Amino acid sequence: MKLFSDEDLVGLYGSSIFQAIPEEKYCHVFACLKADKAAFEEGSILYGPGSSKKYAGILLDGIMEECLYDEEGNQVTLMRLQKGDVFGAECSCSAELFSQVYLRALTKCRIMTLDFSALLSEKTLTCPYRLQITANLLQEFAEQVTFLTMRIHILSQKRLRDKLKLYLGSLNRSEDGYAHIPLSRTALSEFLYADRSAVSRELSRMKAEGMIELYRNHVRIIEKNFH
Repeated sequence: MKLFSDEDLVGLYGSSIFQAIPEEKYCHVFACLKADKAAFEEGSILYGPGSSKKYAGILLDGIMEECLYDEEGNQVTLMRLQKGDVFGAECSCSAELFSQVYLRALTKCRIMTLDFSALLSEKTLTCPYRLQITANLLQEFAEQVTFLTMRIHILSQKRLRDKLKLYLGSLNRSEDGYAHIPLSRTALSEFLYADRSAVSRELSRMKAEGMIELYRNHVRIIEKNFH
């Protein structure tokens, strides 16, 4: 009986860890990184600051978030994870590094657990895809650092409008100039570390001033010197 179903594998097709690795060779990766799977109910905390359990791997299904709390107990959302996203690799690769954030299941979730520390062991030298996995993981780290740098840039802004401008300007736009905001207003306010009502009001002002076109979660930047 195989451990991973065809439904499980769907969550891997867009994952950065499996880039440039043929699907029929995934079994080598599973063996190299001691793949297993686990399921979590909505609201479950997979780990938090100082946790001894180091879950790491790929989200197969569901939505999770990484967050922390300020001194007043307010949640600061760092990133939201969806199918195919990698999590926990940085702590898995170091025996002395503990998580500084909470990882929470926002919905029912299924994950593929992977032991990324195995890449540092001589036992995986014979794995034919060890170098490709390592290269993919480094690329993943680089993208996460870039994303978190952008978050720091946004959160360092004093004005809510400047936070919104930086965030909206970072979204990928289609050929017609529209971008999809992947967050609800509540999630966006948590991402910007701002009040939800204030975020909605500021978006409405920016629309009224002709800076943006906004329809639900689709936005187009009109102002030429937006940044």
